Amino acid sequence: MSLTGALLATRGGLRAAFFIFLALVLHAGAACAHGDDKPKHGGIMGRGDDTITAEFVFEASGVTVYIEDHDSATPIPAEQLKGAWVSVSGPGRPPQQTKLVPAGENRLTANGLSPRVGDRVSARLILPNGMETWSVLTFRNAAARR
Repeated sequence: MSLTGALLATRGGLRAAFFIFLALVLHAGAACAHGDDKPKHGGIMGRGDDTITAEFVFEASGVTVYIEDHDSATPIPAEQLKGAWVSVSGPGRPPQQTKLVPAGENRLTANGLSPRVGDRVSARLILPNGMETWSVLTFRNAAARR
C-alpha cells in the first residue's frame, strides 16, 4: 500500500471513528436527560413525550396528578386543560378508565382507581393549545399510597 493510500485509509477510519464516537456521546446525553425530574409531592414521575412533566400521587381513594410544562417547570393550570383522563390496566382484569377533574392550581384528581403493583397507569391530556400529550408509569409500590 502506498503512503497516500495508507493516509486516506487512516483518515477515513478516523472520520468514521469520530462519527461513531459523536453518535455515542449524543445518545448518552439524551439518555441522561430523561429521568431527571424529581417528584415534588411524594409521588411517582410519569414518562411521556417531554411536553409536560406529570407526577402521580396515589391515595387510598384514587390518584392526584400534578402537571407542569417540561421545559420551564411552570405549573399548567388544571382548569385550562381541554380534557384529561387516567387509565389503569393490568393482567387478568379489565382496564379502569376515568376522567381527571381539576382540583386547583396544576392538580387533577380521579377517584375509584385501584392500581396493583405492576399495573400500567397512564394519563392522557389535551393541553390549552389543543395539543394532546400523555404520561405513563408502572405502578411499583402499594405502600406509596397516602
